Amino acid sequence: MRYVKVALNLPLDQLFRYKVPQKLAAQIKVGKRVLVPFKRRKLVGFVVEEAKEEDFEGLKEVISIVDEFSPLEDDLFRLGRWISDYYCSPLGQTLHAIVSIQYPFKADKGATTRKHLSSYKDVEEPPSFLKEEKVVLFQTENWQERTDLYLELIEKVLSRGKQVILIVPEVSYIPFLKRKIQAHYKNGLSVFHSRLTPKQRYLEWQRMRRGDVELVIGTRSAVFAPFPNPGLIIIEEEESLSHKQREIPRYHTREVAIKRGKIQNFPVVLVSQSPSMESWWQARKGNYKLVEISRGKDNFPLVEIVDLRKEKDRLFSTSLKRSIEKTLKEGELTLLFLNRRGFANFLLCRECGEVLRCPNCNIGLTFHLKGRLICHYCGYEEDAPRICPSCKGRHLYQVGVGTEQLEMEARKKFPEARIRRADLDIIDTSLAYRKLLDELGKIDLLIGTGLIIKEEILQRAKLVGVVLLDNLLNLPDFRAGEWTFQVLTKIRNLIKKEGRLIIQTYNPTHYALTAIREGRGELFYEKEMDLREELGYPPHLHWTRILLEGRGKGEVEEVAERIRKELEAERVNFLGPSSCPFGRIKRRYRYHLILRDKDPARLREILKRKLYLLFKHFHNVRVIIDVDPLRTM
Repeated sequence: MRYVKVALNLPLDQLFRYKVPQKLAAQIKVGKRVLVPFKRRKLVGFVVEEAKEEDFEGLKEVISIVDEFSPLEDDLFRLGRWISDYYCSPLGQTLHAIVSIQYPFKADKGATTRKHLSSYKDVEEPPSFLKEEKVVLFQTENWQERTDLYLELIEKVLSRGKQVILIVPEVSYIPFLKRKIQAHYKNGLSVFHSRLTPKQRYLEWQRMRRGDVELVIGTRSAVFAPFPNPGLIIIEEEESLSHKQREIPRYHTREVAIKRGKIQNFPVVLVSQSPSMESWWQARKGNYKLVEISRGKDNFPLVEIVDLRKEKDRLFSTSLKRSIEKTLKEGELTLLFLNRRGFANFLLCRECGEVLRCPNCNIGLTFHLKGRLICHYCGYEEDAPRICPSCKGRHLYQVGVGTEQLEMEARKKFPEARIRRADLDIIDTSLAYRKLLDELGKIDLLIGTGLIIKEEILQRAKLVGVVLLDNLLNLPDFRAGEWTFQVLTKIRNLIKKEGRLIIQTYNPTHYALTAIREGRGELFYEKEMDLREELGYPPHLHWTRILLEGRGKGEVEEVAERIRKELEAERVNFLGPSSCPFGRIKRRYRYHLILRDKDPARLREILKRKLYLLFKHFHNVRVIIDVDPLRTM
């Protein structure tokens, strides 16, 4: 009798043993999916290894084999093992994320590998890094340069009979890149992302596995494309937060791509206008090959920094108002960026100082037009009261500014302008975003949040005003300066050369602004890196965040205290426990601890040896392990 260990799609860090019935013995092997009984359910799991041939009393049998062949080949299985270990995620959930296909795989009937894109044979010798297993960081400032780079690399890799994976941070990037690439290659192209139906994902997965396509454009999950002979992974905007998975397994696409490249011996190309601190540091140490393509600071638009401490109008400084008037006369597009939607940040009682907060999240409710208070975290809504619920005072004051208020003020100052607002309250579907793009030619002044910081919009703007940079710069996260620099870099690089970028702030001497104004990115990176080294922040130290969530504040605090004692006993360098900056969301209290070490393997070892056993007893508190966290809010 044979026995196998099966990894199930459950939040449990363990494998389950099953007997293999004689009728299935010849078909079962590592990597195949099987249907097994689990308590009163039937679950699909992956066979991950053979178990010792012992008579396990009461052991249940495998019911059936799900697929006619293994959907998880050896290299992807090795990658899954690594992800599970590095990101401290259960193996079963990790493998199910890699093979995110619901349909059973059927054997091919006469399918043959067809060559479409690789028919281009007369190409130049490929760059040396394409022959080696290297990580290359391309720092480019121009969108057209990047697409030309992609086309060149794709052609050279495909000419060698290999396949290419092009990963973008968001689905909205795919149509543009697909059009660009299809203009050169008519066949053999696949797209892969979360908005496909289960059947579409299954069909595209099968096409990639068979070799019917040699290029896939997709979001995070495309990093697991089952190509038979991958030759290159390209990651667009490698610095984007969207490349980090928020659910189990909480992997970073960049790190998974690099590991897959090492396993299967192919290079990885990271592309960015303003690289993440992690990638910049790796290039600085020589672990990544850095290729910079710069047009020189003389080819950038004029950058002006306005000190709001000297202005009477916090929204429209004298310079911004004059520039908008001039741009309107020229018939050009103006963008106003404000990183806050709604009308006002919150409602404050002047008599008792109370802020009206969400009952679920304990976060100030955002005041919207039409007298509504809305929580942007859980969706809770209520009518704005006329009197304070706490003291019955009648003097309620709207504090802060959002895109709705900015739009209202803009309509007063520029009554003849065609003004539109673009934020998640309005642009909530891909269809609405596409409609916005189609109507850009009929808009004089576009007001929005991060939704408008896109290539297809910025390239058509002559003037961009960052209305209140401090909303972004002062976020309660150590990466706020990095995010600010990246947003400003993107705006500066993409608006018209003859255009103008006006940044309004109460902190005009911040080094990120100096770097943008002078066109010297290295100034920002060096200053930021010195600061992070001094404070023990990544990338100098590896961080692992333990996030605790629960309905009862006392229970969460008790769990946090037990973890603190275990970490102290192990002599771990850590911060906390403390309430998160957003300490209560959707009625769940949130506490966290930050583990810090030069060696991430030591942190993983402690988590698995000591804390995992402890976590099993926390029935009412959710424990989230986030390795290399990008957010700490």
